[in-house]
Amino acid sequence: MSPPQAATMKQSQKLQLLEKTTYFLILLFLPTQLGKHFWPSWSYVSGLRIDYLSPTIYFTDILIMLLFSVVIIQHVKAMRFSSAKQEIRNSNLPIVGLWLATIVIGILLSKNVLGGFYGSLKLLEFSFFSLYTAKHVKSIAAVAVPLAIGVLFESSLAFVQVFLQGSIGGLFYWFGERTLSSQTPGVANASLNGSLFLRPYATFSHPNVLAGYLIIAMTIVVSHVTCHMLRVKKSFYTASLVFGTLAIFLTLSRVAIVIWASLLIISVFKSIRAKKTIISTLLIIAAIFFFTPLSTRFFQSSLSGESLQLRISLSQNALAMIRDHPIFGVGLYNFIPTLPFYQHAWSAPLFSSFQPVHNIFLLVATETGVLGLIFFAWFIVKTCKRLQFQISNFKFQILFVVLVLGMFDHYFLTLQQGQLLFALVIGLCFRRL
Repeated sequence: MSPPQAATMKQSQKLQLLEKTTYFLILLFLPTQLGKHFWPSWSYVSGLRIDYLSPTIYFTDILIMLLFSVVIIQHVKAMRFSSAKQEIRNSNLPIVGLWLATIVIGILLSKNVLGGFYGSLKLLEFSFFSLYTAKHVKSIAAVAVPLAIGVLFESSLAFVQVFLQGSIGGLFYWFGERTLSSQTPGVANASLNGSLFLRPYATFSHPNVLAGYLIIAMTIVVSHVTCHMLRVKKSFYTASLVFGTLAIFLTLSRVAIVIWASLLIISVFKSIRAKKTIISTLLIIAAIFFFTPLSTRFFQSSLSGESLQLRISLSQNALAMIRDHPIFGVGLYNFIPTLPFYQHAWSAPLFSSFQPVHNIFLLVATETGVLGLIFFAWFIVKTCKRLQFQISNFKFQILFVVLVLGMFDHYFLTLQQGQLLFALVIGLCFRRL
């Protein structure tokens, strides 16, 4: 091998190492919220700053841009554009093109055009991350390891927050931990046997988002654990499953707890793989449910509660928007800017009512119209068919988790962490191996 060839090969190896390391770091820092917020005029609604509209450069955005740059450099050096053209020819490009056209039209007709175009940039960013996952992730270990580390970190942070009944602060602020206590206005508290209980946030914006992350991450970890694995590795993954399960219970997210218990039961009957670990985790779940006050969370709910009434109000407003803008919707990232024109009956404090509708299907229909909802439904069905609707397949399981949780919350489409999770799930679903 000539010196120029050796130098080229060495440079290529360095790029591959940088690529793998960057992807690992994206997954590792996925739960964090470290970022720089900007507040242009279009990020305000009725004079209030809206976090959902604030253009933000997160640390994970920087990592994704680095990954994108490395991929482009490698493609240029390898001259792989001919194969890329062939992949485009074999794709559903006309359908995707029509969908993108409807989104652009909806944005141009919206009340907040700049916010809509910011949303389209985020859509392109996460589409790249999803495509990269589908095409370049060769081993599930490349995903399971950083996620297991994340589960251990987030669970440990959640335990301490519950013990302190507030945030830790200090270094954890830079990971995205919010300053909060059980007395913070609007914080997620729960009443257990008459006592106020602060639900843990870890580094997420809400306990429900923490629960969603833990379920998806641990489902992937369970799929990776084998009975032939080295004891050290198995202990590491077992610890992440046990800690993560306890943390899910502490979030008091009812839908998430039911889903996680169901997935563990399915895993037990699927095969003998990691059965002892899963059975032990199920026993922990049963003990927590029957012998602690946490079980009362499932039986103490009020149909007149402020949270439920807010959700109902937002859903009614979303249906009204769909009725008035059926074809193209109100525009991407335009649900909240349009909301003041529909909020008449809701009497909650203004800052608390400015939220996206808590259902991803309603949110898609509201912001992109019936055409956008049809495309979204077509894509989900296509993905499910690819997975053959096999509930024993971990890929189908994590997609199922997104769809079920998405019926009750919006973060898979509105928050950086949730959008990254959704992109990761879709990428894994289309992964060949």
